[in-house]
Amino acid sequence: MRTNFRKWLLIIGIPVLIVAITMIILYNNAQKPYEKAKETAVGQLLEKASLSQIDDVYVYNGTKAYYTGTGKDEGGKDVAVWLEQNGKSDPIIRPLKGSVTEEEARALFREEAGDADILSLTLGLEGKTPVWLFTFENKNGLMNYYYLSFTDGTWWKKVENI
Repeated sequence: MRTNFRKWLLIIGIPVLIVAITMIILYNNAQKPYEKAKETAVGQLLEKASLSQIDDVYVYNGTKAYYTGTGKDEGGKDVAVWLEQNGKSDPIIRPLKGSVTEEEARALFREEAGDADILSLTLGLEGKTPVWLFTFENKNGLMNYYYLSFTDGTWWKKVENI
């Protein structure tokens, strides 16, 4: 009886272990491009925007692709910086004072969307408008994208039920 248990444990356990290891490897490989993009963003933010400290880094893919970061400039002021990923434009630098922080953006989202789980929150730029982009699924499992103005906290645009 005991050998039957061991036999079944091996028959079931080995494939489960192989599947688990495969899933871990696939997940790690899927994360590599995003992590590389964040590393590139940090380097470019330090070099081109002259930040002395970087607090948060975002990779934004909207109308154009941007590296965005928040931190302190050389004068010690809290700023947000947007850099086009292609590196063909000058950085756009805005003070954080008087703008919507990530925590404030999350609070405004909770007021608007209730208890929806945020899949991602990214600071980006649409045209000349700096925005917080919320990506989330609604209760029906459909994707939604809400854009909140970084400047004044108004809802700039909503794309729902995709």
